[in-house]
Amino acid sequence: MQIKIINSEKDLYVAAYKLIKRLGPIAGGLIILGNLTMIYIETRPQNLPVTHILSHNNQTFKLEVASTPEQLEKGLKFRASIPSDRGMLFNLGGEIYNVPFWMYKVNFPLDIIFLKDNVVTTVVYNAKPCQKSPCPIYKGRVANRVLELAPGAANIKVGDRLKIQPLSTLPKNDIGFDSGDSLRSK
Repeated sequence: MQIKIINSEKDLYVAAYKLIKRLGPIAGGLIILGNLTMIYIETRPQNLPVTHILSHNNQTFKLEVASTPEQLEKGLKFRASIPSDRGMLFNLGGEIYNVPFWMYKVNFPLDIIFLKDNVVTTVVYNAKPCQKSPCPIYKGRVANRVLELAPGAANIKVGDRLKIQPLSTLPKNDIGFDSGDSLRSK
């Protein structure tokens, strides 16, 4: 690299211009790349770990649980589909009246079940997806949790008491883990 001595103010301006001329396109490209990366990250579906099980009418549903504000906001947005034995449980952090939920950027219909202490207070059957705002807002009478399932998967009605358990309270064999017996020599 060659070091150039700048003798006058004019030479300083020329040197600065040449530097900006070289670095400007690089900086612009990095800004565009950064914006595209952020858009990609924001529009990716969230895949939370399955941590709870819902047992209802001799059916079992594996549930992801959304608890943080970011998880609650994203919900099932941007996913292509949901299996009929899966769902998402939203922990609202307290009892809320007229709980608003919408289907903005969700790509498939859902049953939205509003729960207060695991008792169903409101059910919205077959809530339609919505790609452009404004979207319909579905309200639950009162809830501290909200459950989203594939439409018609569970036949849940207002007044039903749901059995929702964390995986850690279930025996290992009930959730598909090997008990270790197959590894022991007989």
